[in-house]
Amino acid sequence: MTNKDKSPQTAKTIFIVTNDDNVILNAFTSMEDAKRYINIKYSILPEKFNIEPCALNVDIEFIKELII
Repeated sequence: MTNKDKSPQTAKTIFIVTNDDNVILNAFTSMEDAKRYINIKYSILPEKFNIEPCALNVDIEFIKELII
């Protein structure tokens, strides 16, 4: 596939929730949703959880796969 045949890409920042071992637990489109998720789901656990912003490059074909 040549560069002109590729679908255009769009970058979107997502927020990845990880545990102390850096295992990805979930991803959100807003920092507030990620914080809310940690507060609701993991607030009773002594483990530390992190939120890492990630610039995700998404092309049209990827979006089509998600919709199907």
